[in-house]
Amino acid sequence: MAKREAPIVDVAQGSLRGAWKSKGTVAVFKGVPFAAPPVGDLRWRPPQQADRWNGVRDALKGGPMAIQRAADLELFMHEILSGQGWGKARVGLLKNMVKYMPQPKQAEDCLYLSVRSPNPDRSAKLPVMVWIHGGDHQDGSGSDVYYNSNALAATDVVTVSINYRLGVMGYLAHPELLAESEHGVAGNYGTMDQIAALEWVRDNISAFGGDPDNVTIFGESAGGESVMHLMTSPLARGLFHRAVPQSPANGGQMVHLDRPLQNIASGLEVGTQFATALGVSGPDQMAKLRAMSVDQLYGLARTDRFLGNHYPVIDGYVLPESPFVAFAEGRQAPVPLMIGSNADEGTLIRPVLDAPMVDFRHQPAPPTGLQPEIAEAFGADMPRLLELYPGLDDQDIHAEIRFMGDHMFGARAYYYARHHAAAGHQTYLYHFSRVPKSPKQTAGAYHAAELPFVHGSNVPIFPMTAADKALSKEMVGYWSDFAKAGDPNGGTRPTFPTFSTDDPHWLRLDHNISAEPVTRREHYEIFNRRTDRLVAEMMSLAN
Repeated sequence: MAKREAPIVDVAQGSLRGAWKSKGTVAVFKGVPFAAPPVGDLRWRPPQQADRWNGVRDALKGGPMAIQRAADLELFMHEILSGQGWGKARVGLLKNMVKYMPQPKQAEDCLYLSVRSPNPDRSAKLPVMVWIHGGDHQDGSGSDVYYNSNALAATDVVTVSINYRLGVMGYLAHPELLAESEHGVAGNYGTMDQIAALEWVRDNISAFGGDPDNVTIFGESAGGESVMHLMTSPLARGLFHRAVPQSPANGGQMVHLDRPLQNIASGLEVGTQFATALGVSGPDQMAKLRAMSVDQLYGLARTDRFLGNHYPVIDGYVLPESPFVAFAEGRQAPVPLMIGSNADEGTLIRPVLDAPMVDFRHQPAPPTGLQPEIAEAFGADMPRLLELYPGLDDQDIHAEIRFMGDHMFGARAYYYARHHAAAGHQTYLYHFSRVPKSPKQTAGAYHAAELPFVHGSNVPIFPMTAADKALSKEMVGYWSDFAKAGDPNGGTRPTFPTFSTDDPHWLRLDHNISAEPVTRREHYEIFNRRTDRLVAEMMSLAN
């Protein structure tokens, strides 16, 4: 078979040369700029249009990833490896591999995306899936090893993976930034990057054979949370037509730009304290911060857990309200939604955080017993909660892990599914429960465990069994069929039930896939009663 000529496409900025992969069946274009480099005076400003170039630009290598905080990344990976049930020698070897594994370049100049297409022809009009990576809004990239796969594209879908500004660079809020903004807001630059990427897709994806009128956004953890932000933001309305949040987190669902919510500091307060801790005071603080090097900024960000994390904020413009409020009031994007979580989300999260409830991670924990803030938060539901999570009031780590996973991820997915279905929109809920095969494993279906299954990526340090590969094939099918028609059902796969508020079922994704009643319904509804109280408080703050 003759080697195919390199694929070349024309986009608004110029021509791009990609490469054929997967034995010549998928055209891959990497490192495509979708916005101008956010450096110098463009640091902490909305993304600007990318420059044009002359001639044909090679799109063969991914662009730099955003500057990373990475303070807990090694611990996170060590928890995954330690929880597989492998022997000490194997775990030790793999930990060293992770420690010395080559990492993509980090840079402020990070606004790049990659496209994978089975048919880069304008007449193809294939569905498009845009991937938003996770990492607590502080870390990660669209070119991480889990996403470096052509499996979804091979199902006649054009896939796009994006980078966006993170942490300090992506979400710093400061009063002077407020004054600079024509909309009177600050922060959310990373979210605006995501919107700019979707605008680029709208304007250019037809060159790769994609249909700009059939775009699905999907992402995991902070990427799943970003999907909820995009479903809430009026700036993203019409740029996508289906949504798949996987284990959506809640780091930026309750942070307000200019006011605290309970114990959660405002974005402006954290940003001002960050500048002060760097020794910046007086007038023109932003000019001084823009003159600082990345190393100066991240010297503090990587050592101070409170001041180092910067999150999306409810600012009245990019995010006019919390996604919790938008869904409760029926103001979210009215698009088909497929959402879910993993059975054992807390096994990796609890060791990284100092408290069983992320809302109170900065509150001092008592030497024994339950954090008083937790008991106060749940009020009359606390006795039943202790029955559902026995040992929680004795600081039993296993109880805290189950509590944390259900509160942070499972209940959130259920909350969104319940409100979206109640508003009359097509909704599907999944529950990923595949666990490592060793009887000694402790990780369970951990946070992010579904990623290689969704992307069809067999990562060498986590090799798939034959049963795993079969499950991955089915999941790739559910995800791509949802992107094609807003319905994940197709072929001979088990039926994915439509979510009903009267009789809620989910699709349990394991080696034996099955539709089942939501077995954790009571757990989730207790958590969501608290969310309803928070929604009421946020709505009163807005009035």
